[in-house]
Amino acid sequence: MKYIVIFLSSLILSLILTPVVKKVTTRLGIVNMPKDTRWKHEPVALLGGIAIFVSFVLATLLIADPKKETFVILAGGGAMFVLGFLDDLRGTYPRIKFAFQIVVAFAVAYFGVVSRLTPYFWLDVSLTVLWIVGLSNAINLLDNMDGLSSGIVIIATSSIMVLSLLKGRTDVALMCLALAGACLGFLRYNFNPAKIFMGDCGSLFLGYMLATLSVLSFWQSDSPSASTFFSPILILGVSIFDTTLVTILRFIHRRMPWQGGKDHSSHRLVYIFGGNEKYAVLSLYGVGTVVGISGVTIMMLGPLATAIVTLIFFAGMIIFGIRLAKVECYPK
Repeated sequence: MKYIVIFLSSLILSLILTPVVKKVTTRLGIVNMPKDTRWKHEPVALLGGIAIFVSFVLATLLIADPKKETFVILAGGGAMFVLGFLDDLRGTYPRIKFAFQIVVAFAVAYFGVVSRLTPYFWLDVSLTVLWIVGLSNAINLLDNMDGLSSGIVIIATSSIMVLSLLKGRTDVALMCLALAGACLGFLRYNFNPAKIFMGDCGSLFLGYMLATLSVLSFWQSDSPSASTFFSPILILGVSIFDTTLVTILRFIHRRMPWQGGKDHSSHRLVYIFGGNEKYAVLSLYGVGTVVGISGVTIMMLGPLATAIVTLIFFAGMIIFGIRLAKVECYPK
């Protein structure tokens, strides 16, 4: 019963709060203005991440017996949300933004949300910081088309929730449900054609949440294995793939990775599908579902099967990346 209450509470709150945020931000003129580096050609209300964040936090606090890690995650999530909020309103220098993320990730790791994959605490902390900062920015970069980021987060969160339940981590499973409910309510207004965008306050927060929840669910095992390590990489494969593809191709074309641009996997799929944005987003939903199921499956397989599935995943992503790289997105 608790699972249903958490999910429905977050979903209903998000459905109520998202249009309220849209109305307020539109009146205040806080909108995503069209630019050459942005996909949308018309202004769209911003700061939808407020509805996601508030819905998640309120629903999470309904958990009867939260653990220490719950409060650590909420504190770090709040810091990431504030960072994104300030960036949406005034903009921040990339170096300052990156440094702040490292500090937050280090603090979260120090207070217990840290991997246990190696015998060395300093190495585990380093891996955790890299994972949190990397995934936070990956979801931030993935938020480039109507409904894409929120939908991918719902799919990934569902996979993490399944494995959390199998491992008896009910606290993680409940937070996953709260996050999925908040994103689903927001997706109602964010799917094409989007009436509101989540902004950095939403995307940085969601990336951070996926990173920390996956650490608790996968990387704190008493007997770490190859499947333990690779499972979250598969589950979050869409965002990792998109960031890797964009980074490599921007370097090749002498562009900075943090620059905006219409060169993401979603944009390239739109060109392939003859301009149909919904097909592009739904295709990535499909990829996210397949890799999510694969990530869950390898946790129940032996080492050989895990190696085979993982190799197929990486081979598939390389082939997919080569195909997308052939789509011309940069001016001559």
